[in-house]
Amino acid sequence: MSESKLSPLLGSRDIVLHLWPKHKDLLSFDPASVAALLYLQLALPGHFSVAYCANPDLSPSGQLPFLTQGLYHASGLSSIIAFVRRHPNARNLDAGLSPLETAQLTARIAHVDSCYGDLVNHMLYSLQENWIDVTRPALISMLPVPQRYYVPARIRESHKARLEAVELWDVPEVEEEEPEEQRRVVFGKRRKHRPDPEAHHFKKTFNREQVVERARALFDVYDRMLGDDRFFMGNEWPTTLDVLFAAHSHVLLDLQLPDPLVTSALTSYPRLVAHCRSVLSTAFPPNSPFPPTHQQGWLSSLRCLIPWPRTPTSHRSNHAALEGSPEAREIERRYKLWRWGFIAGSLLVSAAYVLYAVSIVLVKDGDVVARIGADDAPDDDDESEEEEDEVGGEGEPEAEADADAAAEE
Repeated sequence: MSESKLSPLLGSRDIVLHLWPKHKDLLSFDPASVAALLYLQLALPGHFSVAYCANPDLSPSGQLPFLTQGLYHASGLSSIIAFVRRHPNARNLDAGLSPLETAQLTARIAHVDSCYGDLVNHMLYSLQENWIDVTRPALISMLPVPQRYYVPARIRESHKARLEAVELWDVPEVEEEEPEEQRRVVFGKRRKHRPDPEAHHFKKTFNREQVVERARALFDVYDRMLGDDRFFMGNEWPTTLDVLFAAHSHVLLDLQLPDPLVTSALTSYPRLVAHCRSVLSTAFPPNSPFPPTHQQGWLSSLRCLIPWPRTPTSHRSNHAALEGSPEAREIERRYKLWRWGFIAGSLLVSAAYVLYAVSIVLVKDGDVVARIGADDAPDDDDESEEEEDEVGGEGEPEAEADADAAAEE
């Protein structure tokens, strides 16, 4: 797929999809970002651009992916899909489904997002070998300094609670400690409990088998649903379910993880692998151009450090911006006036503060100069005392001479 670069003069009303960056053969490192890209490419080709971003704080909800068009913000895959469906030039991927099939499709989308998403996150963040060799280095390469030193651990920690709840969190190198009453003290130090290697290996093997069984149960359901068809639901064009399922499969198949626990289970279902390739080839046919891409400059690192304010928009203003109506232009004009007014007010307050500080310094310097001048000026009392001392000093030798002459007579 060829990749075109977006002009710097991109209009504010163009649709921009903000995704996690690419990594090797992946369209994006995050399954939700891959799904959003595939959905827009299938439903709205040629009407959007891509901005790779590793700073979730730029999103209104603090999550990637998110979409912007003027003042409109759609954060999260479900909000992005809802936005695309309302677009006048968009193709409805789920058109032609009956109400029952639509309800089933919604339930299956939630099932894939939850169960398949947990398996992919288990591969990326829970398995220690994958985390050390692939996931953490990939995140570090995407993030600027200093975010690369603490954001990967924060992202992993954010997935830990969910994976622990579904019993998919396993870090083999963490050692279990004995209860407080069973600890022994050797030479004044508490000795850590070393688990039995055979028991630890058995536990690890048992946990891995559970993960594989869970993955096979998921793949069995969708393999039967797919059957001999190219896409789910028997359609000739991918549906939202196809896009979401293929996005997760794409991450597992094309990331080349050193511990292919779930990937090995997926490759044993050739129809699901072919389904993933079919969705990707439909969205990006051979020799087709990639959506225009924003070029990231040095300002992107600075933008990660500064907490830029997010733009809150109401439901009414979102639709107005989407349609490009005069009301939307008036809202944008008022927003610009408020923004420049805030900047001008901030500058005036800063200038007033600087002038006030300078005036205080000058007044204090004037007092100091006056005090120094007063200390340097001669005092009249001191001068009179010095004169008396000089007169008294001159008369004492004459008095002593008269006294010596009288004594001699």
